[in-house]
Amino acid sequence: MRKFVLLMIFIVLCFSLQAEVLDKIIAKVGREVILQSDLIKRMQQLEAAGMLNQEISEFDILNDMIESKLIVQQAKKEDYDVDENQIRDLAEQQIQQVSSQFETEAEFKKELRGANLTVLELKEYYIEMMTEQRLREQIISNEIKNKIHVTEAEVEDYYNETINEIPPRPEMIELGMIMRTIEASKETRKAALLEINKIRERIIGGESFADVAKECSDCSSASAGGDLGYFGRGSMVKAFEDAAFALMPGEISDVVETPFGYHIIKVDDIKDDEIKASHILIKVEATEEDIAANISLMENVLAKLDAGEDFSELAKTYSQDDSTAVKGGVVGEFTEDTFPELFKEYLDKIEIEQHTDIIREDVNLYIFAKLRKIESRPYEYQEIYDKLRELVISKKESELYENWIKNLVQNSYVEILLEK
Repeated sequence: MRKFVLLMIFIVLCFSLQAEVLDKIIAKVGREVILQSDLIKRMQQLEAAGMLNQEISEFDILNDMIESKLIVQQAKKEDYDVDENQIRDLAEQQIQQVSSQFETEAEFKKELRGANLTVLELKEYYIEMMTEQRLREQIISNEIKNKIHVTEAEVEDYYNETINEIPPRPEMIELGMIMRTIEASKETRKAALLEINKIRERIIGGESFADVAKECSDCSSASAGGDLGYFGRGSMVKAFEDAAFALMPGEISDVVETPFGYHIIKVDDIKDDEIKASHILIKVEATEEDIAANISLMENVLAKLDAGEDFSELAKTYSQDDSTAVKGGVVGEFTEDTFPELFKEYLDKIEIEQHTDIIREDVNLYIFAKLRKIESRPYEYQEIYDKLRELVISKKESELYENWIKNLVQNSYVEILLEK
């Protein structure tokens, strides 16, 4: 709460300081002026944000304020604008965020009154601040960022020039993974398919679709006779949707397989681009026997690892994570503090060339290994290309901005009256 009080104090200066101290003009920027109170307010803002230190002088802060005014003036001159309704909505959100830190609305308003500030004045301050920020972002984007082009040669030159200043790549550990998903067996899927086909025969034989859905469907819509209501394309999984939209009112689909299981679909009505449909679902889920069989398979893999068999070959044979299995189970290279958070506690307990026990997370089973240690070394060019390119762009932005703002100052009326 103390920080908030300080925040309110320096914000209210924008509105009340002129009435409490003898203000004076310390800079003229075009037709606008910067007052001593404006500078004090900015310094208090920086101090509250922890950004003010002895190396930053009043003149440094004043120059930054002058630059900001010049940029906003130029933006307005070139007819840049902002969405005023959006700005007001954002300001309102900011007010709500601040007020939510108080137990009651009354306490929030009391705190404002203690700083001689109303909610409306606070909102107007946010609107002014956000408007200037948006204008500044637009003109800098168009005048600076959109004019920057970086070539491959420039990035490579920057790499060669700074290679000795770039911190080395830290020591890394290559992690391997064998993953399997607990799935329904072929026998379980076959039994579910047999069940849904028998249900379809009952409906084709004349039984009420709604009554059979209430009796047999595994979907939450069963109590409503399988009724899904009206829906358009993009609302359901593709296989279900394709089958449903191919039917005419009153038609019954063949058995449709989706990730949820097996379905029978009946279309009840078509209205414009939507259909009204009902369905019966028989889920395909792993049984206790299926779960035990999947765990047993992974226990067999673990036994092979314990016996000294190669992790890479076992990953290629048994892992169901295709993206890593083809690479012998290699997940990637990590420092110890960047291990995947979900598995960090297991990985911290093993050494290089060791593997974990079986880890179960939801329907997935894992075995991880620390395959090898990779010593610290200089980064190769391609490893940090994206970062290098960002640095080159940033360097160019800075140079272009300095030149642009220098020309802006030279072509504008700026007078500094702050006494040294």
